[in-house]
Amino acid sequence: MERAKRLYRLQELDQDEEKTRRRLAEVEGALGESARLRSAREAAQQAVEAVRRWTVRQQDLELQVGALKKKIADSERRLYSGNVRNPKELSDLQAEVGSLKRRLERREEELLEAMIGLEEAEEAARRAQEHLEAVEREWSAEQAALREEKERLESHLQEIAEVRNALLPSIPPGDLEAYRSLRQTKGGLAVAQVINGACVGCGMEVPSARLQAARGTDLVFCGNCERILLVVE
Repeated sequence: MERAKRLYRLQELDQDEEKTRRRLAEVEGALGESARLRSAREAAQQAVEAVRRWTVRQQDLELQVGALKKKIADSERRLYSGNVRNPKELSDLQAEVGSLKRRLERREEELLEAMIGLEEAEEAARRAQEHLEAVEREWSAEQAALREEKERLESHLQEIAEVRNALLPSIPPGDLEAYRSLRQTKGGLAVAQVINGACVGCGMEVPSARLQAARGTDLVFCGNCERILLVVE
């Protein structure tokens, strides 16, 4: 039964190694920028760009409003100066002032909208930046934890390798070959415990004669699933 015990111990090590390597792959895949962090950074950048666009829009409208006010003032000064006496010229000048004032009214409305838009964009940018900073803090903490776990997993793999290397010389080559073959064909479970007279690998009851043989020095295989049997007393 000692031969089966050694193989069962080897199986435990192999299963532990596989589980550890799967988790290590997950950890390594999670290291680096997360999709959530990239999304938060992109949202913050877009918010800043929106502020820039509204700022440019407001500045442009302020220039237009200033230019229109100056033009209106110049036209009204000319209109009321008394220097223009031609009726048609006076009429044209009055029409021009009216047109300029209507344009000014529209631009001032647009300027007000731009000022409101800029204020809202600045608030959105502030919230986006706060969210980004919160995500970055959370991400940094997660990355630190993942790096620590990666070190632990790599250290554990080294420990498994050391124990495995110490165990292998005690296993006969024929036993090792049978074990490896069964691991490939039996879903990784080459050695099955026998608990309460039943094979854990397939659930079938093990005949008493085979059970007694499994307690001896030779390897004994389940008559149903063909796995190596290890009797648990």
